Amino acid sequence: MATNKPADMGTDSIPRLLVRFSLPATLAMVVNASYNIIDTIFVGRLGSDAIAALSVSFPIQMLLGALAIGTGVGVGSLISRSLGAGKNEDAATAAGQVITLSFLFGLFATILGLLYLRPILLLFGARPEILELTASYMAVIANGAVLLFMIMILNHSIRAEGNAMLPMTVMILSAVTNIALDPIFIFVLDMGVQGAAVATVISKVIGVAMLLHYYLAKKSVLRVRLTHLLPDLRIITDIYRVGLPMLFIQLGANIALIWANRLLGSYGVVPIAVLGIIVRLQLFAFMPAIGIAQGLLPIIGYNFGAGKLERIREAMLKGSVVATAFTAVSGLSFFLFPGFFLRIFSAEPELLAVGETAVRIMVSMYPLLGIQTTAIVFFQAIGKGMPSLWLSLLRQFFLFIIFMMILERYFGLTGIWFAMPLADLLAFILTVFMVLREFRKYGIPLLARTNKKRPVRDGEV
Repeated sequence: MATNKPADMGTDSIPRLLVRFSLPATLAMVVNASYNIIDTIFVGRLGSDAIAALSVSFPIQMLLGALAIGTGVGVGSLISRSLGAGKNEDAATAAGQVITLSFLFGLFATILGLLYLRPILLLFGARPEILELTASYMAVIANGAVLLFMIMILNHSIRAEGNAMLPMTVMILSAVTNIALDPIFIFVLDMGVQGAAVATVISKVIGVAMLLHYYLAKKSVLRVRLTHLLPDLRIITDIYRVGLPMLFIQLGANIALIWANRLLGSYGVVPIAVLGIIVRLQLFAFMPAIGIAQGLLPIIGYNFGAGKLERIREAMLKGSVVATAFTAVSGLSFFLFPGFFLRIFSAEPELLAVGETAVRIMVSMYPLLGIQTTAIVFFQAIGKGMPSLWLSLLRQFFLFIIFMMILERYFGLTGIWFAMPLADLLAFILTVFMVLREFRKYGIPLLARTNKKRPVRDGEV
């Protein structure tokens, strides 16, 4: 019998709920980000060309992840809102839909990778000297795409119903397995960069088995039946009403990263490798903030469905403060000791010379990003994907690309590094404005007061 109690999200203290949902998600994501960093550290021992190969591969993996995250966020929002409104059948149907979608998306990605891998890599900025190296890595990733989709999407579904421990366990176990297998496949079996991909795919097998067993053994509060796996257009539409904007957010960020790789390519392989390292450091720095935000999604979604406005205010305030603390500490650490973090990956003098300047510039606005992270999840949790879409695309796509194009023309390589912090600053200002406007619209109090409950309007869930 399932032991989760979704109703606790409407009555338990917000700090306790944040610990319950955010701590497991944060721990899992930190470990997961650590695996990405350790993966790069091992590959870095093969030289800067190997790091550059991973850097070119990264946006492609993130595009696959974009579809998975978009679907996961959409189903997570729908499940938490449905449970809050007492619509358990809709929640179970949503969980079933994404199992089928995960398989179909993964199969499509595998076929696409097998047929068009090298043209895709060239489009994504792979230089001729690293094309085969990159292809050897991505061919393995493409073959394991079904596993990658399932583990990402099902984690969101299970967390949304109130079970934060299983997704944490799955992510940690997968990451630890990956880390353990990396040196074996890369060095002992002498597979090089390709070995890192093999370790990644194998590590997902155990995680997917655990997630599917959770539903098959009826441990979930949702009773997912075979009929729930059949397409339900109403549920799929509701999933992507929130999830599609998140998909476009991820796509926009990756297009910007591809654009950056192509611009950096004119300055050689080293700047591409530097950006790849910075992106991985950024992932590690943001994981606690993203974990806090993921913990907020079911809390806000449930209480929005139940009309408990004061609890939404409290969750947003406390979650944003903690997320900001994490991003500020990470940014300060990278700014003060860039050489230390770069040497973890490579000690090549040219990479260190280029990288220290780049790191200091690109992390300068990190303290502002905690609020942006929780704000995006706030809009997703209340079923409004479009504001989160525009806020994220503004920062990661439109402003970033515009600033890159303008600043690179006048300041060269340094101009590319300055593009992101400028985009962060302008996006932060707009984010605060939009969240405050949404609070006023729904009557969510800015200051603490006696709890006020408002029934959710028709069509809001």
